[in-house]
Amino acid sequence: MARLIYLLGFMGSGKSTVGALLARELGWPFIDLDAVIEAAQGETIREIFEQAGEPAFRRIEHAALTEVSRTEPAVIALGGGTFVQEPNLQLIRAAGGATVWLDCTLDELRVRCQGIDNRPLFRDELSFRNLLEQRLPFYRLADYRLSTEGRTAQEVVEEILRLKIFSGEPWRVMGSWRTP
Repeated sequence: MARLIYLLGFMGSGKSTVGALLARELGWPFIDLDAVIEAAQGETIREIFEQAGEPAFRRIEHAALTEVSRTEPAVIALGGGTFVQEPNLQLIRAAGGATVWLDCTLDELRVRCQGIDNRPLFRDELSFRNLLEQRLPFYRLADYRLSTEGRTAQEVVEEILRLKIFSGEPWRVMGSWRTP
């Protein structure tokens, strides 16, 4: 059974919400990579992008990913662009974790992201669409793909728990063990 589960997907796909619930179900730590970066840097992701630029942010992100991947077991919510970076993809594969793409249509993502102004690469509808289209080929490299559209976070968590990640393996659920 994988002892690291990486949740990936575009902004608004539900990585943080689903990740926190999944971790609680498993009795594992939950790590939100963006939150780790912001806490360590004392700045928001947007501020890091604006002040240091994307290349510097990606170096910080890779260092943070390297560190959090040492926590095992864990559910790790990646930033929307983390899985797109080749060094991160290699690190995740080497760590042996399972990758789960939380997929959602462009229209649903736009609805979920209305009013967001703290994302550095999300400026307008066209940039939103273009960014998603650039990232889709990388998201498709995930081990598993689940739709979050029209579903509660709990429904998505229950589907994750039914994946082959856990096939035949008992896992700890809030103080008890259960077999899929």
